[in-house]
Amino acid sequence: MAVALFGTTLLGFAQDSVAPKAEVKAPTVLAPVLSQAQEELHRIINKVAPSVVTIFTYKEVKVIEPALPPGFEEFKKFIPPEFRDFLPFFGQPKVKKERALGSGFIFKVDQNWVYILTNNHVVSKAKKIIVKVGRLKEVTAELVGSDPQTDLAVLKVPKKEVPDAEHRVAQLGDSSKVRVGDFVVAIGNPFGLENSATFGIVSALHRRIGLDQYENFIQTQAPINPGNSGGPLVNIKGEVIGINTAIIANAQGLGFAIPINLAKWVAQEILTHGKVVRGWLGVTVQELTPPVAQALGLDHGVIVLKVFPGSPAQMAGLEPGDIILEVNGKPIRNATELQFEIMKTPPGKEVTLTVLRGDKKLHIKVKIGQLPEGKDLLTNAIYYNLGLVLRNPTKEELQQYGAPYGVIVSNVYPGSPAAAVGIKPGMLIVRVNNIPIRSVEDFRKVVEKLTKEKKPIVLFLKDAQGNFFVATIENY
Repeated sequence: MAVALFGTTLLGFAQDSVAPKAEVKAPTVLAPVLSQAQEELHRIINKVAPSVVTIFTYKEVKVIEPALPPGFEEFKKFIPPEFRDFLPFFGQPKVKKERALGSGFIFKVDQNWVYILTNNHVVSKAKKIIVKVGRLKEVTAELVGSDPQTDLAVLKVPKKEVPDAEHRVAQLGDSSKVRVGDFVVAIGNPFGLENSATFGIVSALHRRIGLDQYENFIQTQAPINPGNSGGPLVNIKGEVIGINTAIIANAQGLGFAIPINLAKWVAQEILTHGKVVRGWLGVTVQELTPPVAQALGLDHGVIVLKVFPGSPAQMAGLEPGDIILEVNGKPIRNATELQFEIMKTPPGKEVTLTVLRGDKKLHIKVKIGQLPEGKDLLTNAIYYNLGLVLRNPTKEELQQYGAPYGVIVSNVYPGSPAAAVGIKPGMLIVRVNNIPIRSVEDFRKVVEKLTKEKKPIVLFLKDAQGNFFVATIENY
């Protein structure tokens, strides 16, 4: 498949540039070029493949098996749907063992251990983790640490159990240098098929799809399948530039990888602290809309909506309405960039924020704090399948809407299901399927349940003028 893609691209170029009389000789002219392209692919795969491992996990799941009398299934249809879910609880609880698989790769070796990077969802809640190195060697792995917020985890296995360990370490690249159109190869173990390689290009950068709190995905057209999770995405130099993580169901050519620069930072945090320690500013922000940016004459920046009491931002004098333009001289174009700049700043370190307040540009020094456990107090929540970006409102904003609760629509993606039913930025979602929505977390729980049940999503909304709307999203 990879050769065909190279061949098609180069052949097309050659056909456009060769005179008609030379068409008979084209295969002879192209042969060395195609042969070189093929050898390069062989080199890339052979360079990275030894670092790739298969990960088997074993989990224990409690299930309740139904204990219903014969013929009761026919009678069950007469029971109201809301009570049917309770029927299985007449049975006895049992523990069911589940086996799952994924991929990972060796990124570090020291005197005693071999360290492996993978996705958190591959090893989460696993009772036992087995790493298969090569065709015949299986080793029990230890979890060094994980970070659900970025979906990353680090494992380790004894060095003595890994043959030729030093030569299996993958070469890590620099994801900041990745460009749309770059050729990439995804290597992993989809469906247990070891060391499978697929070829494609980088389709887009800085994608957020609503899976994790900290997202900045590389979108790739290289086919990714179940079991690929945790495997490397490599460039034509054989350097790992991403970790294959997600696909969008029922879509073709939509794979997503965590940038390796983020993974390197998370891995180092885990190796140093056993967990990820994040910096905290303590603000809620909103990205500039085109009308606001045009009115203010800005091409970058984020607006501070809320400053948390007792936060580093409050102690430094940041105020709602401030527009953060730069962090230590680096322009901030969106909430994600601010989030990552603050996150990677060690707690206790001072940064300088360039802030626009009214018509004055200020330089405010802030001593960064540590993000409280289990909190994400900086960015919006994005629901890719619906095309919605949501945030929690302030008390003052709720008063403006004349509503006791709700979540604010920060953005609506053009052409999305939300846009198709007329939802616009600035609207307040009050209820979903008549369930009150008091936070973004409430919205997530309700929508996840409706999605699993494949039910329509009915949104009850208010605009800033107090007008009431009902919108139904069925195809999402």
